[in-house]
Amino acid sequence: MPHNVNALGQPKAKRCFYLPNPPALPPDWQCEQPGSLDSLIALNGNHWRKILVIMAKICAPGPQWRPYLNLLLKHNEQIRFGAAQLSPYASEHFICGQQSAIALGLQPLTQPQQFSHQTLTAGQVYCLPYLDYRQCPNALIEGLRELRESLTR
Repeated sequence: MPHNVNALGQPKAKRCFYLPNPPALPPDWQCEQPGSLDSLIALNGNHWRKILVIMAKICAPGPQWRPYLNLLLKHNEQIRFGAAQLSPYASEHFICGQQSAIALGLQPLTQPQQFSHQTLTAGQVYCLPYLDYRQCPNALIEGLRELRESLTR
């Protein structure tokens, strides 16, 4: 029987994504296992493949995101579901969708297909649309990547 969790990935990750709802997971699922993301997608469908691909596009160290997809959630990322506070370990926070922003006490986006950024004591906070291709297209992802690179120079 599948089970749900409050977070996926590394507890002390430097990048944290905040989503409203967790995927279902098999009882013995471990993020570090080979093929773990494939089993997550198999159980939850294409919707979760899209979420993970967008995360890989945002987090990959260069333009090639496909190889990074296999590393996602294994070293530098965490996803928190329904969180009421930001991760104390992350230096980058990606708030995905209005539900997540409201749960965290942040201002949700007013313009669809845009993102907002602010620097808080917790680090860089990016409010994004929900991680879906229609709401979070490649142009938005590229703009976010450019902003993140400019902040680390």
